[in-house]
Amino acid sequence: MIKIALKDIRIFLRDIKGLLLSFLLPIVLISLFGLAFGGLASNSAKDRPANIYVADLDSSTASIQIIQKLDSLDEIALTHIAFEAGKENVMSGNKLAMLVFYQGFADSLENGGAEPVELFYDDARELEASLIQYALISNLMEIMGSQSIRKKILKSVNQRFPDIDSITLADITHEIDLQFSPASNEEDTLAVATTIGPQIGSLKVSPLARKKSIDWALIQSFAGTAVMMLLFGVAAIGSSLLGEREEGTLKRLLYAPMNPLQILFGKMLYSMLLATVQLIVMLTFTVWVLGLEINGNLFYAFLLIITTAYACASFGVFIASISGSRKQSEGLATIVILIMSAIGGSMIPLFFMPAFMQKMAVVTINYWSIQGFFDVLGRNAGFMDIALSLAMLVLIGTAMTVVSAILFRKHIYKVA
Repeated sequence: MIKIALKDIRIFLRDIKGLLLSFLLPIVLISLFGLAFGGLASNSAKDRPANIYVADLDSSTASIQIIQKLDSLDEIALTHIAFEAGKENVMSGNKLAMLVFYQGFADSLENGGAEPVELFYDDARELEASLIQYALISNLMEIMGSQSIRKKILKSVNQRFPDIDSITLADITHEIDLQFSPASNEEDTLAVATTIGPQIGSLKVSPLARKKSIDWALIQSFAGTAVMMLLFGVAAIGSSLLGEREEGTLKRLLYAPMNPLQILFGKMLYSMLLATVQLIVMLTFTVWVLGLEINGNLFYAFLLIITTAYACASFGVFIASISGSRKQSEGLATIVILIMSAIGGSMIPLFFMPAFMQKMAVVTINYWSIQGFFDVLGRNAGFMDIALSLAMLVLIGTAMTVVSAILFRKHIYKVA
């Protein structure tokens, strides 16, 4: 018994790469999730401002001043856009939200009425939008409240002292501006915001979506889980090439009258067909059993399924081609799949992550597949809306296929 255990330990220690991967996996995962969740807790609003649209339909001095003050805040970054174009971009998922100042805003602010301001947000990103609403609403209400009180005081001075000279009025105005400037102490600002809150109205918040009653959580569950499981499945199929080499099966195949690359592409074709069937079955289950609505987007959903299956199959043979043994392939595939799934959106919503990890997501299969399924199943997207996702999946898959073909002869064909 002891000799058998010692024999397995010696075999395990001989495979240096496999040994390193066994210990590297937990270290990578600890680092990855530490960066993601640690970044969420430690990053300040200054480091991660909410970038949203603003549409100024009032175009008054008051609305322009308030927009400038909001844009100067660390936690908010505003981009001007036309109203209809902004709504379309938010519904398409290109922007998180849009703040709208409707016509008549200045008059309402002057008269102390409810200000016509509305925040539209992408219904698919409700959790992300909720994180910016407090900062936006509190700052907006504070600024509008200060503006409203300033105007009311000046109006009262003019009504009570109609004959006041211009120099005195200018001094009073200057003093009022000083009292409501950002240099005012925090306690006074808080007291003003608390006092005038009911008078200045509230910000209307409205979700935007092309379809009603969309179960975004179900789409995320389907897309995120399906892609991650496919990657594990095709990685196992790809690593079977190494198993066939170790068992001698590959050598017998090489005696057959065929191009050696046909073996590689045959394995890849099998992986792609199996992945396509798996995705179709998973989508069918999600629709029929769990109640996901497709609303006629079957063709575009099928295009996305095919390109996702192609990219996943390419990943499987790619991992096999860069590995020296089946054990190395399995360990490396596990690490890479978990990393891609984490930063690509299968495990953790992207907005939780630090900015550099969000940028890294665009090189993953998970990211483009999930974005594509969100567009097709949730936004009634047309071909042009998903063209980028389709193109990126094909590009990633083709790049890995080319590398696999080059490395196949070196790591598998020659060795066999």
